[in-house]
Amino acid sequence: MEIKENIKLAPYTTFKIGGEAKFFCVVKDQFDALNAYEFARENHQDVFILGGGSNVLISDAGFNGLVAKVENKGIEVLHEDESLVTLKIASGEVWDEVVSFAVKNNWWGIENLSHIPGSTGAIAVQNVGAYGQEASNILKSVTVFDKETHQILELDNNQCGFTYRKSVFNSTQKGKYIIFYITLKLSKIVNPILSYRDIKAKFDGKNPSINEIRQAVIEIRDKKYPFPTEARLGNAGSFFKNPILDNNALESLKVQIASAFGKKQAEALVVKVFKDGDKVKVPAAFLMEICGLKDVAEGGTKINHNQPLVIVNETGKATAKDVLSLAKKVIASVYEKTGIKFSVEPELIGFSKIDLDGIM
Repeated sequence: MEIKENIKLAPYTTFKIGGEAKFFCVVKDQFDALNAYEFARENHQDVFILGGGSNVLISDAGFNGLVAKVENKGIEVLHEDESLVTLKIASGEVWDEVVSFAVKNNWWGIENLSHIPGSTGAIAVQNVGAYGQEASNILKSVTVFDKETHQILELDNNQCGFTYRKSVFNSTQKGKYIIFYITLKLSKIVNPILSYRDIKAKFDGKNPSINEIRQAVIEIRDKKYPFPTEARLGNAGSFFKNPILDNNALESLKVQIASAFGKKQAEALVVKVFKDGDKVKVPAAFLMEICGLKDVAEGGTKINHNQPLVIVNETGKATAKDVLSLAKKVIASVYEKTGIKFSVEPELIGFSKIDLDGIM
């Protein structure tokens, strides 16, 4: 394994933003991981684990430590019977290629998670969800390298601490593990998830195939999210999380919106919220729209028109400072007008506490 110095990180992120890593290496197995952490320990360097770079914003100053990019590959069928297939997938696999593979085999469970950029390991970190499905619903276990004990461990679903866009990997045990594999349980029995509003409208009264659902999700996502490729606008997907409120907080929000924007907008809010157990998920995009934040720009960045949760690298030359400035403007405006404080979804790397004032 080669340790490189002063490597520009922008090309390794879907935002196409970020300064240099002081040290950089590619990790493909347990031995690479061990070498990376030994190097970091001997040289007193912090370590940041980078996957597909799809849910991260790296500062213009870069990362003053070792960036270890996970690039292991492979998909293995662990078990298969008449109704179920269990897959062990390397975290370095491109996630949408994994979805395509499952769909071609008529294995149900991740078709609603189509066209999400990034690598497979991030699915577990973020408990990625879309169109009525969440990773935690089909994820059996996660295989990790423990940087403290240097052991390979198998964490089952319950040990991962999954909640909305959250797991132990990005909260209580952040930085403790390198994810090497995720194990998924997929169904061989037809099991479409059509509850999400856009999907339900698309297939109202129909029985779509698994491929039709995948293509519908791709079509819907492409209308809302600019897929971050070389030819399109750099971004990190949804930059802001949807607020989750209890009934009392929702009633307070309705009163606030009626006062600030009128009764019709308060009524529109009721239609747009999603049930989330005994709470409700409020579409952050709706709050941004009524606050007049569509198409707002800052430096080289801009709020995406079709899906305002997305901040795009409009000029291709935007800086991390531009992104944070725009995010702070959004957070402050929504809070002032609705009383709701947004949380951000991407991991923010290499920033000082002063940089993040108004964000965290």
